[in-house]
Amino acid sequence: MSDSSSSFKITKSDYIKILKYYNLNIPSKTEDIKKIAEKILSEKLCKCIKKVSPINEAKSIGVCTKAIFNRKGLTRGKFKCTGKKQVVFSKTKRNLTVPQTKNKTVKNKK
Repeated sequence: MSDSSSSFKITKSDYIKILKYYNLNIPSKTEDIKKIAEKILSEKLCKCIKKVSPINEAKSIGVCTKAIFNRKGLTRGKFKCTGKKQVVFSKTKRNLTVPQTKNKTVKNKK
């Protein structure tokens, strides 16, 4: 069993939900699915941190973690944005709350 009672194992279907959310092709190998999903989440986190506030990095890490991980039912662990980007994460809820597709709002032009 895991060391934390509030974390759940991330399944293949969870990784597929993440790939579908970002409109990416789903490879046939489970190991490729996992690598691509983790890569996209780490890239999103690093890009977000740089965009939000390059001066106040601690604040931007919190904002981006909430937007990218916590709202989907994930918890962010260690991460690194220099060199090879990577992030360690786990599930906090039994079922991920990833929407079927990304929200695309259309603004009315006046």
